[in-house]
Amino acid sequence: MRANIDILSRAWQQLQPCWLVAIALTLLHSLISFVVGTVGMGLGSLVLSGALTFGFNRTMVQIYRGQTPKFETYFDGFQHFLQALILFLLTTTICMVGFVLLFIPGLIAVVGLSQAFYVLQDRPELGAIEALKESWRLVWSQGHFWKVVGLGLLSLFVILLGALAFGVGLLFAIPLVSVAGAGLYDELKGPSFDADGVDFV
Repeated sequence: MRANIDILSRAWQQLQPCWLVAIALTLLHSLISFVVGTVGMGLGSLVLSGALTFGFNRTMVQIYRGQTPKFETYFDGFQHFLQALILFLLTTTICMVGFVLLFIPGLIAVVGLSQAFYVLQDRPELGAIEALKESWRLVWSQGHFWKVVGLGLLSLFVILLGALAFGVGLLFAIPLVSVAGAGLYDELKGPSFDADGVDFV
């Protein structure tokens, strides 16, 4: 399994032929998320965030795997709308309850469920509940809690550096950490199933 800094380095390398696509997808995701967030006092985000996260994560996974995603891939989550919605509602609720109890339970929940949307976009046939279970298994059963936390801290550092570069650096920092997050999922998943055989539709 690659070290976190190596995952970040590989993400940088995989982005070289498709920086423009990655930046455009990131801007698209940010714009659509902002617009839907203004609908119905946040109801738009509640309903659509699952499908949007599904699609955005899928494009980032494709980049890490050496593919150039198509823009229509970003909307793949709407083909699995119900399961993406259920997954979003469950993860949000579990994490909120965790943080209401205390900070530590909330952190445990966020980290443990952090891979759920990556799992669902890779294996939508599993459904929301099984995606949650698989995320928990990848992080906790295999003892990778601190690896996930470590990449999160490394990603935060990269984002801060991007923000310091007059904000322009965020155009590169956000896609970079997004692809690195997808790379972490691939590293945690390992050869548990044939990722190259997944039909991205």
